[in-house]
Amino acid sequence: MLVIDLSHLVTNGMPVFPGTAPIVLKPVAGIDFEGINELLLQMTTHTGTHIDCPRHIINGGFDTTVSVGKFFGKGLLIDCLKEKGEISLRVFQAHEEEIRKVDFLLLYTGWDKNWDKPDYFGNFPVPAVDAADYLSGFELKGIGIDAPGFDPVNSTSLPVHNRLLSHGIILIENLTNLKSLPRNEFMFSCLPLKIENGDGCPVRAVGII
Repeated sequence: MLVIDLSHLVTNGMPVFPGTAPIVLKPVAGIDFEGINELLLQMTTHTGTHIDCPRHIINGGFDTTVSVGKFFGKGLLIDCLKEKGEISLRVFQAHEEEIRKVDFLLLYTGWDKNWDKPDYFGNFPVPAVDAADYLSGFELKGIGIDAPGFDPVNSTSLPVHNRLLSHGIILIENLTNLKSLPRNEFMFSCLPLKIENGDGCPVRAVGII
């Protein structure tokens, strides 16, 4: 069994979505004085590699306390490297039969190469709205992407988020290292902390072969 890490490092100064408070990671105890090492970790629920649950945009939508089975299942990698700006409906239509057989779609755009660069939150690729409508018709647990989100950075209506989350499809954002996965025949895990009213949570996302 091979376990592949698909998560960015959590560290001070890491990229956060524009307008989001920066992460705080600092020692509050050390072995030399207190006899233990302990860190204070302060960040929002949508920092780094993380999931969005329906509660993120829907009051009453399920949160991170839902059954853990919602965050684990069979995955399919879809190559979106040639897509610029929007990932078109035809990309997903070409994989219709495969999509029916899996729980998670991971969209490989290669955008993670811009992590820690000023343009990471620029014109990153996102699924087209009609593609989101199409994917909402499948029995998927989640869709992940190696980019900051599923709608453009300046979007206020969040049409893709709304369409997918309203159908109970969790979103996994800021994935990385998707190039190390096979196209199919892998399992995917993105287990969050069990947070009361947790609208999302940073995760250690992995692919399991």
